[in-house]
Amino acid sequence: MEGKSMLKLSHVLAFLLLASLFQSLMARDLISDGIEVLQLPVENDGEFVFCPGKQSWPELVGKSAGYAKQVIEKENSIVHEVRLLFPGMVKPLNYVCGRVFLVVNFKLVVQVTPSMG
Repeated sequence: MEGKSMLKLSHVLAFLLLASLFQSLMARDLISDGIEVLQLPVENDGEFVFCPGKQSWPELVGKSAGYAKQVIEKENSIVHEVRLLFPGMVKPLNYVCGRVFLVVNFKLVVQVTPSMG
């Protein structure tokens, strides 16, 4: 039993030693050395922006899906696909520039703020 605890202790010590060696490779040290770090553009509300133009349409909640689709395509020319999501459907997690999801009820009324994704 003592052999297993000594092995665990040696793993912990090895991990701490390696962690302290790699500390100098952190981004803040790279920035201070003059190396440029990729920075993603950020909107005013703090969300990352991957596509140009308007990203969400909160004013369309409660409107019909057809009207919402027209407004979205008019306000952002990048949008090439507007998908309807009905209750119980799962929204894909992958981000695609130019794709907008309309979460609607069975009467085709928008229930959630449409957003790029």
